[in-house]
Amino acid sequence: MKNFFKDVFKRLAVSIVSTFLLVLISIFLFQSIVSSFIEEKEKAPTEGSFLVLDLSMNLTDRPSGFTIEDLTREALTDEKKPPQFHLSEVVQAIEKAADDSMITGILVKGGFMPSGYGCGYSAVQELVDSLVSFRLSGKSIIGFCSNPTQLDYLVYSVCDELHMNPSGVFVLKGLASEQLFLAEAFKKYGVGVQVVRVGDFKGAVEPFTSNSFSEENRLQINRLLDLRWKHYMSTVSKNRGVEIENLSDLINEGFMFTPERCEETGLVDQISDWGAVLDRLSNLGVLDDNTDEFSRVELIDYVERPLNPPNSNLSLSEPGGDKIAIVYVEGAIVDGWGDDGTSVGGDEIASRIREIWKDEDYKGLVLRVNSPGGSVSGSESILSELNRARAEGLPVVISMGSVAASGGYWVAMGGDHIFAGEQTITGSIGVFGLIPNLKQLAKTFGLNWDVVKTHPSADIMSVSRAKSDKEISIVQSHVDRIYERFLSLVAENRDINMSRISEVAQGRVWMGQDAHELGLIDELGTLGDSVAYTADKAGITQFEIIDFPQVESPVDAINQLFETSSNSGLEKRISPINSVLQEFEMLAEQFENYNDPANSYSFLSWYRGSFGFSQ
Repeated sequence: MKNFFKDVFKRLAVSIVSTFLLVLISIFLFQSIVSSFIEEKEKAPTEGSFLVLDLSMNLTDRPSGFTIEDLTREALTDEKKPPQFHLSEVVQAIEKAADDSMITGILVKGGFMPSGYGCGYSAVQELVDSLVSFRLSGKSIIGFCSNPTQLDYLVYSVCDELHMNPSGVFVLKGLASEQLFLAEAFKKYGVGVQVVRVGDFKGAVEPFTSNSFSEENRLQINRLLDLRWKHYMSTVSKNRGVEIENLSDLINEGFMFTPERCEETGLVDQISDWGAVLDRLSNLGVLDDNTDEFSRVELIDYVERPLNPPNSNLSLSEPGGDKIAIVYVEGAIVDGWGDDGTSVGGDEIASRIREIWKDEDYKGLVLRVNSPGGSVSGSESILSELNRARAEGLPVVISMGSVAASGGYWVAMGGDHIFAGEQTITGSIGVFGLIPNLKQLAKTFGLNWDVVKTHPSADIMSVSRAKSDKEISIVQSHVDRIYERFLSLVAENRDINMSRISEVAQGRVWMGQDAHELGLIDELGTLGDSVAYTADKAGITQFEIIDFPQVESPVDAINQLFETSSNSGLEKRISPINSVLQEFEMLAEQFENYNDPANSYSFLSWYRGSFGFSQ
């Protein structure tokens, strides 16, 4: 009888899964067919239209697209992920809109929805710069905000006309970097953590071994926040025409700005509800006969994506013939494969680089790094393949995004030239090893380990026991060797003597402007600057830009399935309770990313995509 029910439940499970997959694939195919008709019938924007830039997105460096998980969620539930756009496509859309005679201006609304390593300060700053350039075309930028965060307001500050909802509020309070520390909890519940590291400033292990920031770590974080806040205030002051001293005084008087106070101080131009803004846009542009509102085109319909045929070629990009590849390294670097924007496998990136340098059509490679580092083994895989590409005569240029620290800086040593943003977080030249011990915690719940082994250290990677002094000494020697290699790589690539590198290393983190002065990078510039430099070095003027990974369509998602056999415009904020739970989740994810075969890492644990800008 037992086997009978077991067989029934087994068959039932198979039937359910099969039916689910059949329905799912049918939905995907139907969506693809519908999309193909939409493509054919797609029309250019009506003359007098506004391009709608809804900030309710996760702005990433790395291109993304549809995944099976995303499509399943949207097909079977009402839950939708925030739309994800990558910086390059948004900037290109804004550049295209500046030259598009059909576009009258840009409407900015909504608020950023950061996830993973998205919405980094340098990426947002590049977006702001593209909007500043757009204004030079003589076209207007209209903004409507309700409760903008400080990061949102960096974009809103560019607007020619900025309207604020009468019920809104703007909290201008400065920057903070908060970290959850688990040392006391670990001690209480019997979790042991043994650490080996090199570098006085290597604070990646502190969340697991301490109850607060070390003085060295506090010093460098404070320096980064001070530089960032100064840059932020300077940008807002310039864009809004408000003296920076007056702005500082206003914050000291009170950090919560009502709409009336914002209008009074020049932070916004007018207090208006959404209906009034719609009327204003209709007057500036033209009415849409179908909606009886202003004529508009949404960003998703305007960017260059597989489902949106381009209306015009990019300024530097021509299809066919010579190519320049942009390989994106976004997220924590892990050993092995995979790439989801949160973590990326060293072997995955190395494979893409190898594919590029073996193809004679590619005349140059730009490695865009937005990563706090991670596995030394994974970083070394990327570096080795970059060196092969250079040995084959392919120009390799590094473009640093919001962060390129630790392992992210390690891979940068494979470039001929390094660009970084003024606010890029980089450096962190140091190495550590983290060895957890769960024996006491498990014992509390009646769980015990036993082992049979051929050598006292055969179970060195086990979490079931503390490591002996001799074992720790051996691991420390390994970490020391890796650190010396890191120093040598930097000294050789940057043409700086070892003693000088030792002074700026020690795991210390630097802002882009400091890194430039110290010689850790070659030039301050954007991704576009990096592409232009690469083309010049390759001696080409006409070329096609190919992204790795490329934006995926629903059809690509279906192919992956076979290979591997809401209103998104709403401004959402994270509650204080959820933020604490997310801290635990992030630390758990961090443990998952510690998969280096030798337990050696070069990682900046406290960095978040929107570093300093809390919600």
